Amino acid sequence: MVMALYSDFRIASEQAVFATAFAKRGLIAEHGIAWMLPRIVGHANATDLLLTSRKIDAAEALRMGLVNRVVAGDRLLPEALALARTLSTEVSPRSVHVMKRQLWEAPYQTLGEAVALANTEMFTSIQSEDFREGVAHFQERRPARFTGR
Repeated sequence: MVMALYSDFRIASEQAVFATAFAKRGLIAEHGIAWMLPRIVGHANATDLLLTSRKIDAAEALRMGLVNRVVAGDRLLPEALALARTLSTEVSPRSVHVMKRQLWEAPYQTLGEAVALANTEMFTSIQSEDFREGVAHFQERRPARFTGR
């Protein structure tokens, strides 16, 4: 579960079960989970999961935001591969890179700082090869060929 928290997307099978067994083993929260988990599921849910070590099913994990999507067990790999395909063929790697950085930095910025940085990044994006390709593939109704530049 700890490693999944570092993922951008978390898709779970309907049969998935999640738990943090640290407290039941006499351990502490490892690998930054005490930092990551509250940011994903909120402080109250993180406290519950860490201190009780209780198991939760996929439906509860979805309700608290621990996972993004729950699918039938036989659909897990196809759904994950479809998401990977979308990310690798349909969106600009440059845009993804900048937006991931924005998502990680925003909690430590004021609204004004976030807006100023976004405005600067937008100006740079409009000048990028990926922006030109994004417009071209839309107008020409063809698959995108993003370069990340």
